[in-house]
Amino acid sequence: MKKLLVIVLSIAAVWIGGRHILHRGDVRATIVMHDAATLRAGDPVVENGAAVGRVTKISPLDGDDAISIRIGRDHRRAVVSDSLFSVDGRTLEVSNTFAIGAPVDDGALLRARDGGIASWLARHGETIAPLLAKAKSATDAKLDEADKRIAEVKSRVGKMEEELVRSNHVAEARALRAKLDKWIAEVKR
Repeated sequence: MKKLLVIVLSIAAVWIGGRHILHRGDVRATIVMHDAATLRAGDPVVENGAAVGRVTKISPLDGDDAISIRIGRDHRRAVVSDSLFSVDGRTLEVSNTFAIGAPVDDGALLRARDGGIASWLARHGETIAPLLAKAKSATDAKLDEADKRIAEVKSRVGKMEEELVRSNHVAEARALRAKLDKWIAEVKR
């Protein structure tokens, strides 16, 4: 009987040690959503088409669902502070198309932005990312053009200011400079 107890305790110690080694470096986090739908413990957590972790538990929390997840150590950056989440059947989808936050710490609690635009972006963000990149590029080009034009206006006003000072109209030169500075401040808002 003593030998059996030693064997059982040895097996338990090996199992606990093995699980510790297996999950060392993993990140555990909890995502609070309005509805976990059909999600269950053991279901995959997927980011950009790749499984990055597993759902470990789902618990009710003040009328919402708290979804506990474990992210593998190789995928620690798959969930960041402003990731978007959605449930797709038996999968927790993570979308980082618009995320710029820091990777979550072990034990982090995140509130999913549910409903409306956030849910739509969580499901379809990857498809509109190229359109947003194109719009950003076009906007950057327009801003660069505006900066060039502002530089041209500054140069012209500088010349006018010099001529006003040379012709002893210093007050008008200061007023012109003040108007330019005010206009530039309004344009850059």
